[in-house]
Amino acid sequence: MSNRCGGNYPQELLDRKQWVNWRLIPDKDGGKDKKMPYNPITGKGAQSNNPATWTDYATAADALERYGFTGLGFMFSKEDNLVGVDVDHCYDPETKTFNETAKAIIARQPTFMEFSPSGTGIHLFFKGAMPGTGNKNTKTGVEMYEHTRYFTMTGKGLDGATDTIAEDNGTLKWIHETYIRAPKKQQQRKSKKSASVQLSDDDLLELAGGADNGEAFSKLWDGDWQDAYSSQSEADMALCCRLAFWSGKDKAQMDRLFRQSGLFREKWDAKHHASGATYGEETLDKACELTEDTYAPGNDAPVFEYKGMYFRSKGDNIYPITNFVFVPVEMIIAEEETQLTADLVTVRGETYRLTFMTTDFANQQKFKNALNKRTIALSYNGSDGDLELLKTYISELEWKTKLGVKAMGIYEHGSEMAFVSVEGAVDENGAAVEDIIQLDKYRSICSDILDAKLLTASQLQRLGEQLMSYNEPAKVVSILAWICGCFIKEHLRKKNVKYPHLMLIGEAGSGKSNTLERVIMPVFSKSKIVAAGQTTAFTLMKDAASSNTIPMALDEFKPSKIDSYRLAPLLNHFRNSYDGQEGIRGRADQTTVSYELLAPLVVAGEESPDEAAIRERSIELLFSKKDLKTVEYRAAFQRLCASADLLGGLGHSLLGIALKTKPAECYSWYEEALGGFNKELPSRVVNNLACMVAGLRLMEKLCSSLGLTWNEMFPYAIAPCTKYIEYAAKEYLLDGGTSNKSVVEQTLEVMSRMGLDPESEYAICDGDAVLALRLNPVYDKYTKYRKDYAVAGETLTYAQFKLQLSHSDYFLESNVQKRIGSENRRVWTLNYGLLKARCDVSGFELTEVEPL
Repeated sequence: MSNRCGGNYPQELLDRKQWVNWRLIPDKDGGKDKKMPYNPITGKGAQSNNPATWTDYATAADALERYGFTGLGFMFSKEDNLVGVDVDHCYDPETKTFNETAKAIIARQPTFMEFSPSGTGIHLFFKGAMPGTGNKNTKTGVEMYEHTRYFTMTGKGLDGATDTIAEDNGTLKWIHETYIRAPKKQQQRKSKKSASVQLSDDDLLELAGGADNGEAFSKLWDGDWQDAYSSQSEADMALCCRLAFWSGKDKAQMDRLFRQSGLFREKWDAKHHASGATYGEETLDKACELTEDTYAPGNDAPVFEYKGMYFRSKGDNIYPITNFVFVPVEMIIAEEETQLTADLVTVRGETYRLTFMTTDFANQQKFKNALNKRTIALSYNGSDGDLELLKTYISELEWKTKLGVKAMGIYEHGSEMAFVSVEGAVDENGAAVEDIIQLDKYRSICSDILDAKLLTASQLQRLGEQLMSYNEPAKVVSILAWICGCFIKEHLRKKNVKYPHLMLIGEAGSGKSNTLERVIMPVFSKSKIVAAGQTTAFTLMKDAASSNTIPMALDEFKPSKIDSYRLAPLLNHFRNSYDGQEGIRGRADQTTVSYELLAPLVVAGEESPDEAAIRERSIELLFSKKDLKTVEYRAAFQRLCASADLLGGLGHSLLGIALKTKPAECYSWYEEALGGFNKELPSRVVNNLACMVAGLRLMEKLCSSLGLTWNEMFPYAIAPCTKYIEYAAKEYLLDGGTSNKSVVEQTLEVMSRMGLDPESEYAICDGDAVLALRLNPVYDKYTKYRKDYAVAGETLTYAQFKLQLSHSDYFLESNVQKRIGSENRRVWTLNYGLLKARCDVSGFELTEVEPL
């Protein structure tokens, strides 16, 4: 608004009691005049840190004439939430044009802007806070203040300026980073004991002109001395002292440069002393005598950057330790380690982007190995001690930090869910999440799932029928449920729910590998399938720890044909990854590395594991060649194989829905499903089936999000699908029953087909209700039989077999007398009726013994 002093100020400035007066005070030494602030009430000096010396606008305006002040001033306070920007020497009153710096700042954001009293500078006001440290850059002429400073005000607004003060929208940060914060370069502080580095003439002039006192140097260099010095001789000495500092007192270079300056005159070569010394020689000698310190890049810093390299300053020695500098890209901080990605720029201008782990800085050999990963152009010449100092220097560079995770997959990030990979992270809406990423070191299982196009309702509807018509319902429903469940495996794990493996078992040519390769893996946009017989404990752990959503796929699982040293780690992995245990691997330095086994697991092979406990950790499906004889199945399978893009889109769509689903909701699906299965099923099997149903519920949620119902999508409703999943478990995993065969039951099955002698080794008695078995000699015969006929499967020691048998529910008595053949013998008795219901022991009913 207009005011009595002829200026226009925003009302929000006029309302504040932060006004002072100022007076122009000539400098005694002929230097630059000073603008001193004054208290409008007392007429005495005002203080920028004492609000008691400030007043309201009206009082300051009245005092202007009363005390003969030059003008009005506005003080900035910590409490006012105002930031002032001052751009000096940016306007030419004759041409009425601004320089490029002022043009850019003025155009950035409209706000209150005025000319400074000189008429060549401008002031801008913003509501906000200083975005960083550093208030002034003499090279650009831009200053920024938010407290303990004041502006000499005019109220002469710029064209296009507003009459209110704008809320900062990022402009202050942009101004600060662009025009105030100087780009990082070598430090230029003085050090008495630092060794000097010889600069070229051009480098010296560039550094001297860009230093904090660069403006004064430039004026001397141009011969502009009258405002600051009483005589040119004083100016000559001042310039020579500056040249002595920057040249390391190199008189030849000082003389050469002075002759190029605007101060050079004939007097320089005139003899000025009885000794015959010239005025110039005397001036140089005196300047070197007066200059105590000389320039050393890096100053007191033991490591510093200079001319595109890192140097080590050690006592009076300075030597290069690299031929490159670090340009930070990002620092990824994980729980146990940190990963740094940087562009290494050589002295020749070549750029190599490398990724380092903190362990790469452990010693110079590891560091050199990291440098030589992709090129031989990068060189490190320092010692281990130098590397420690370089590491400290690098750590203090400006890094963009992110949270690092080991496994690709789904994570709770703040209050939302995010999918994280080495390429970055996305939220439930597909928007980038900038501050979390997978560590590159742990990349193993890979997926392009985010590149797949999300499905439309019509595409999902078309795909739905195919997904349930390429094989028997019990198999296709189980496969679909397992696939969907993978996307909420991590949700369930947070509730301590264990997720089952998927086992595709069957004869050669039955379609199991094709189903894995052409149906399951395309959903995850993944093609890597590993032969089970080629794995090691390390590769299994590394793959399993690299993902918590995208599955680990194994093919050609044939336990009877895999070497025992490879089979044992496989079976251990099947157990440990289901139970959520960590994999442990020893290293040469006698330390251990642990791996969190998170990836879902799908296995295809001709045989299932022999161990019942491993089978119970799986959804096992039996494939047969007869499945392929059905024309409708084959046609649907071919259509599905031709729909790889749609399958990938299904995976991406399921991922998006999973990110919008909280763990508590998934757990409610799981809990609800637990009560829907046969109560006689083993608890581990029921857990697995409930996980499958939770997967189907995720698919149902996807349908709903696209405006579809389940029944519009699939030929079977959810209730029948649940029955198919249970049927598959009973039929393929439990051999048609409700429980898996224990090792004891498997042992008794083998004994029944050994051709034991019913006259001396066993008998079925008490009305065919009891099996009497001479356990001691029969078990010895059993162990020999397994060896002679290479019977695969688990075996127990005799002591363990007796212990487990005695605790089974079909055990009756041990070491009791029963008549076998013509004699009474000590036997173990078992409930034969219950045993027959559990396993196939019909061989005991054969009374005619055939020789083996």
